[in-house]
Amino acid sequence: MDGTRVARRRRWSWIGRIVLAGILLAIAWPTSLNELAVTSATALPVALVVALPVLVAPEHPWRAWGASALGALLVALLVGPAPGYTGGIQAVHLVVLCGLTALVVGRCASWAAAVAAVGLAGAFVLATGAAPEGFGLAVFWTAVVLAVGLLLRRVLTQRREIAVVEELRADEESRRAVLQERARVARDLHDVVAHSMSMVVVRAETARYRLPGVDEASAGEFSAVADAARQALTELRGVLDVLRTDDEGRLAPQPTVADVDTLLAATSDAGVDLTVTTTGDPASTGPAAALSTYRILAEALANASRHAAGAPVAVTLDHGPDAVHVRVVNGPGRDATGPGSGLGLPGMRERTAAVGGELTVGPTDDGGFAVDARLPVVRAVGVAP
Repeated sequence: MDGTRVARRRRWSWIGRIVLAGILLAIAWPTSLNELAVTSATALPVALVVALPVLVAPEHPWRAWGASALGALLVALLVGPAPGYTGGIQAVHLVVLCGLTALVVGRCASWAAAVAAVGLAGAFVLATGAAPEGFGLAVFWTAVVLAVGLLLRRVLTQRREIAVVEELRADEESRRAVLQERARVARDLHDVVAHSMSMVVVRAETARYRLPGVDEASAGEFSAVADAARQALTELRGVLDVLRTDDEGRLAPQPTVADVDTLLAATSDAGVDLTVTTTGDPASTGPAAALSTYRILAEALANASRHAAGAPVAVTLDHGPDAVHVRVVNGPGRDATGPGSGLGLPGMRERTAAVGGELTVGPTDDGGFAVDARLPVVRAVGVAP
């Protein structure tokens, strides 16, 4: 369900981008003939410089801004303005730069936002031919775009925080449901099994007194039955204590990036031929991506141990500025040590879809199996370019 929703959202996102790029192209193409010193043959490429960057802006706002700004500079230097115009930058191109600058301010690092703001101010100055009134216009519109970008940044930050809270709440509700089921099982075991076993102990202990003609051998058998039932009761009480103990489960914190090393060390200590390669800065990973990384790694390593016992396992962790890349590859191993539950791969897909990531799983050419996940980084202060 989540994967379908994410795919539908991406499809509509691309449709919206294509429509917007088409509208910009339809505006920039004819107006370039009036505002720039272009011919009918060069008007289309100039218009494409205006429209194409918006296609990649949602995923890569900094790159889209850079492409648009560089395109505007090249058009101004190589093409120039039409007679009666100054600057050599189309009005529609300035509008696109304003939108991309607001997106960079809202989603990228502070240094990128500062560069984009300075670049936008320079574009306004260039568009007015460095006239005195152009400086005031540049300052005014740059301030407006900065305000819009900061508002967008605040909205996106709140949405990320809400998404993290929702995921933690969903995990808590799932844990609570498990604890409730454990409590129900504990009650049933106590009410049914413990009561019946207690009756076995009582009847076996009193058999020699209730039944006439019980010889010593039979009495010894009854005593052995009572001892076995009593031992079973003791073990059952231990199971009930485990089922009823939920304080540790309730208070245990969510796994973080620091717990990934512990998980890998425990896997290696268990005898798995494990090779780990880590790149990037793990400290930059947000809580949602860290939790998903831990869960996916745990499931992938468990599957490798279960279905390819004895095979070497290679784990690659790349903590990038935009996403965490997790790759677990195991070679062909001996027969599986036991059947799986059938929930591992669907669980990994749901975990990946919950953070808007991508998951690829499947056999390798040498008969092994590979799990490849890309998990977007979620931070409380935005995403670096």
